[in-house]
Amino acid sequence: MVADKPCSDAVGEGARLAGQTSGNGEVPATMEVEPRQAAIWYRRFFDSCKHMMYITTENGRLIDVNSAGVSLFGFESKEEMLRLPSVAVLYHDSADRERFRQTLKEQGYVKDYEVEMVRKDGTILNASLTTAIWRDEYGVVFYEGTLRDITERRRWTKAMREINERNRKLNEHILRMLMVMSHDIRGPLVAMAATIKLLIRGSFGHMDESVGNVLQDLMVRVVRLLGTAEDCLGKASSVDGSLVIDRQILDLRQDIIDPILDEISEDIQKQEIKIDNRLGAIPAGTIPIRADKVWLKTVFRNLFKNAVKYGGRGCTIAFGFEDHGDYYRLNVYNSGRPIPEEHQGRLFTRFGRIREVDAESRDGMGLGLFLIKEIIQKHGGNIWYEAKPHGSDFVFTIGKEETGSP
Repeated sequence: MVADKPCSDAVGEGARLAGQTSGNGEVPATMEVEPRQAAIWYRRFFDSCKHMMYITTENGRLIDVNSAGVSLFGFESKEEMLRLPSVAVLYHDSADRERFRQTLKEQGYVKDYEVEMVRKDGTILNASLTTAIWRDEYGVVFYEGTLRDITERRRWTKAMREINERNRKLNEHILRMLMVMSHDIRGPLVAMAATIKLLIRGSFGHMDESVGNVLQDLMVRVVRLLGTAEDCLGKASSVDGSLVIDRQILDLRQDIIDPILDEISEDIQKQEIKIDNRLGAIPAGTIPIRADKVWLKTVFRNLFKNAVKYGGRGCTIAFGFEDHGDYYRLNVYNSGRPIPEEHQGRLFTRFGRIREVDAESRDGMGLGLFLIKEIIQKHGGNIWYEAKPHGSDFVFTIGKEETGSP
């Protein structure tokens, strides 16, 4: 059996045997290779290659094979393997052999052709064939090539596919559960909030001031929890790809802006943030839009939360709208540092983030702006980022439709 040497060593050894190497063992650059020398080198390469190398006739009779091929297919000797009637018996499916031959005839060369083969003991071997056609001086056709064992690679590939499929099904199950839970939680929270409002207004009779304060605090907590449930529902729908828009006639300030401000009022107070509410001077009912209430609240909730988070303590948050005839142009601005230009391209991508922040602020899945863009596009609008000299402005449009009917 040939010693385990690199192919370059085999070439050097062949030249040395032919008496053509220099004193330091290197092959001269101008050396003329004689056929006998080339044959020696090729033989050494053929026999020492760790992949199977073979030569067959056009009809499949095996002419030559190296020791790697003999060992791979489990034969006792090269002579035993050469006695095979045809290499076709090594194919698990004879049709694969015919397809391989047809491809080889059409192209003259085949690289990394994957096929199942059978060892002497009947076990399956996954192989990759690279083969070329050549003709001798009499025009007789031969197939010459290599065969690599890819059984282990196939096994790992199959295992990875199975793992990915299990993970996909598990993720789908988790998303469905999250959507169901978010939806089921939202209903009771809405009813609870409505009841607490009635209590605060005195609809069920007079109450002590201390009780009223407790109810006010409870109302804030319920509203925040409701917002969290709606946010989870939105993000799960975005990942799942099942975001459905149910349009209804809404008032922008009364149904969308004011409830979101109530949700984040505690954060606004703690951060000492100044609010520039350009909608504040406009009476309710004067900005009717036809949109999905839950999803439009999700848009403003995410933009406001980002403004609070990235604007920082003492910043100013401004928001407003412009009527452009067939659509509204809205914006949410914060006076924090503008987003660096190199990060702006990732703003609205799935799992992208606005910028690197402190570890304790790295919450969520990075779906906020991606979800916002999807919601706005479902409403026939668009969203983009505008860097200002002293802040960041997220601008978006919502298509205006006739409000006579939902």
